[in-house]
Amino acid sequence: MAVELHIDLKNYRIPARKFFSRDTRTVAKSLLGAYLRHETPVGVLGGMIVETEAYMFSEPGCHAFNGMTNRNRVMFGHPAHAYTYFTYGAHWMLNIVTEKEGRGCCVLLRALEPIEGIEIMRGLRQKAKKDVDLANGPGKLTQALMIGKGQYGLDVLDSRLIVLVPERSFRRRIVDGYGGIVTTTRIGISVAEDLQYRFYLANHPCVSVHRKTV
Repeated sequence: MAVELHIDLKNYRIPARKFFSRDTRTVAKSLLGAYLRHETPVGVLGGMIVETEAYMFSEPGCHAFNGMTNRNRVMFGHPAHAYTYFTYGAHWMLNIVTEKEGRGCCVLLRALEPIEGIEIMRGLRQKAKKDVDLANGPGKLTQALMIGKGQYGLDVLDSRLIVLVPERSFRRRIVDGYGGIVTTTRIGISVAEDLQYRFYLANHPCVSVHRKTV
């Protein structure tokens, strides 16, 4: 895969939990350039997050809008835990819980740049014609990284599924190197369609859908 910047995990660290306890939109933006890593029985799978969406309990696009259910229970717990759910009868989605306990907010991870375990990902995502297509969508991301029901509720700061964040100067290089951050409406929802809650690295080839800034 052609990339503009070499991603070295020496430039990354596990963040404090307060990184995820902030405003959900802030976390969604801050996760661009972060690294998602999953230790699986067949090997380590990982890559850089390049696209996210914010979901907050106060708006109808969020699963927590109508309160707690068995499905979304983890959203009301502590921040930095994985909320996975099955959708459209075909795909798993991976979200990270944000803000304070009891709020019901999360960030959906929509796309990443594959870095570790690419050969394994190719086997898992045989429909992908190019490496940039391995995880350029939320359902593709979970398939490529073997994420599903078994990862529900995992602490992404201390489990086999972790999120690492880049040092400040390195993140600036990432954001600048890919033309900054685009803010636009979310994809694939029929409510709260006007909310500008999707964020992505402007020129990154692994983004699912590139749109003009609003």
